[in-house]
Amino acid sequence: MNPLLYSSRFVFCKAILAVWICFAASIDSHAQILQGPWVDASDAAINKHRKTEVTVIALDRDDRAIKGAKVEITQRRHDFVLGLTLPRTRMPPKDLASLPIYRCLNAIALDRYTDWSIDSPDTVEANARRLSAWQHAIEPIRTSFGRVISADPARNHDRLSLLEPADLRDAVLARIDLAAIFEPHPDDYDLVADLLNQDMVHRKLGRGMLHRMFDRAESRRPKADYAIRVQDGISLQRGREMVLLAQKLEVLQVPYDRVTIEQRFTGQVQPNSIKRMLDEYVAPLPVPATFVGFEVGAASDIAAGLNMETVLRLAFAQPNIDGVFLNGLFANELLEDNAALIDQEGQPTASGKVLDQLFHTHWRSNESGVSDERGNVKARVFTGWYDITATLPDGRVIRTEAYLPSSDRAKLIVLQATKAEGAKKQP
Repeated sequence: MNPLLYSSRFVFCKAILAVWICFAASIDSHAQILQGPWVDASDAAINKHRKTEVTVIALDRDDRAIKGAKVEITQRRHDFVLGLTLPRTRMPPKDLASLPIYRCLNAIALDRYTDWSIDSPDTVEANARRLSAWQHAIEPIRTSFGRVISADPARNHDRLSLLEPADLRDAVLARIDLAAIFEPHPDDYDLVADLLNQDMVHRKLGRGMLHRMFDRAESRRPKADYAIRVQDGISLQRGREMVLLAQKLEVLQVPYDRVTIEQRFTGQVQPNSIKRMLDEYVAPLPVPATFVGFEVGAASDIAAGLNMETVLRLAFAQPNIDGVFLNGLFANELLEDNAALIDQEGQPTASGKVLDQLFHTHWRSNESGVSDERGNVKARVFTGWYDITATLPDGRVIRTEAYLPSSDRAKLIVLQATKAEGAKKQP
């Protein structure tokens, strides 16, 4: 064997082994193994766009500042949506809130229950039990219905395209009506999908039908969000088409609230390429974007973990992305190789460990401080829901809950000692 070739292979194997060892150590600690200028830039963008200022002030009953109060600001849930597309047959595990990956979830997607392929009465009760169990376990801040109607005839199960225009119109509006009364009531709907593939609605019913669909949906559920759903928007060809579609809908004054991007990543994900496409195709959208059907695969479990951190970092750093709905957790729910987040033994894969450590530890705020002469404790924290406590110098404890949204101004939380807290008894 050529000594140079042998030496090169040896060096390559050592490099791969070193990466694997670093990766294994990282996912057990802080889930950050990637380095370089783009990582530093993503950290800076995340700090800028995903955090907010909070000021906690401790007061006594006479509105005087309390100096020396020990303040704890503990995050319970993220404002950024990390949702799960619910499985059709699996019930949620017990103690879900304490399990890796599950404990990061704060939203659910109903796509596998709302694709209109399960009409037989014997499945309704079982589906209702599963949905209720998942909803109770996750207590979602957002519930997504999924696709209501597709402009691509191949993605409509009852072959709507075979209907005559009048019957097609009635069938489309009937689907919207059914979606509006679905239990549990969703917060958002992908009202029309696949406009980048074909435009059955426009071709058979006219441009005004799109407005009529949105008007009908809003009349049924006026407080819900209604989205346009596209496939593979993070790609060179589809990305440009997605931006042009958004511009066209804006000119037509179609009242959509967001764009949902059905997206899978695989191969060797290049951070600079992904960032460029997010900047060019997602940032210019006039409405927020959400990833749905989200999968990150690769040729190996370790490579998938690397890809997962890359994509999540860049998505979290892009302010116009407001959430990610995972397509599933187990291999039999997913299409991409090595995209599973939980293995057959019920343990997190490399990708699962990365996701859990990022959202449960690395991107989570648990701050503490002691109030100054003005009773103030200031902190910069990730947006979301918090438990806030102040332990006063005399031992009394004041507690409150707060939602801290993104804002240009610091959120003020006032913790005031009252009779309700009482005085701590001296031993």
